[in-house]
Amino acid sequence: MSTARATPALPGAAEIPLQPASFDIWDKKYRLKSKQGVAVDADIDASYQRIARALSEVETTPELREHWRERFLWALRHGAIPAGRITSNAGALTHKPATSTINCTVSGTIRDSMDDILEKVHEAGLTLKAGCGIG
Repeated sequence: MSTARATPALPGAAEIPLQPASFDIWDKKYRLKSKQGVAVDADIDASYQRIARALSEVETTPELREHWRERFLWALRHGAIPAGRITSNAGALTHKPATSTINCTVSGTIRDSMDDILEKVHEAGLTLKAGCGIG
């Protein structure tokens, strides 16, 4: 069995600029903004840094946090983009205190009764309010 090896990108390799539509989607859906609508993430790399920092915060030592922050940042800069709610909400607690990085949740089985239907609608509302999705 062979082992795959990662090779570094060529030094000075040209970056592909974002298409206007891609920039617009990032700006509207994933760029962190204050409650007043002022951009917190100055650019896409600032979003990557915010995400990498947030994802590495679970580590138990400063050394491990830095180790994983660097690796997450490298991955983000090289095309490994996480799910939308992670991209939008990781590291955003100060500006979005009621949100989650859970991208998709599964609702329970709904019994054929109005009480159960309304209970599941309530649960779905709380899930969506927290910024999660329902699958």
